Amino acid sequence: ESRTPALWGLGLSTEAQGGNYFLMHDGRANSIEEAILLHGGEAENSRINYGNLNPGEKEALLLFLESL
Repeated sequence: ESRTPALWGLGLSTEAQGGNYFLMHDGRANSIEEAILLHGGEAENSRINYGNLNPGEKEALLLFLESL
């Protein structure tokens, strides 16, 4: 099993990673949105809910996550 780390500092990730995101336990997601879309299992409902957001809601959520 993988333990999901806290999202604190997520918005600073690119500063520590050469201007890029390397998310997920193996670094394969290059954006917050890609990380959301790659989730399944226990997080599948969250991925589905994200997919049901309209573009403005998605943008607002991503901006919030980048502010952490």
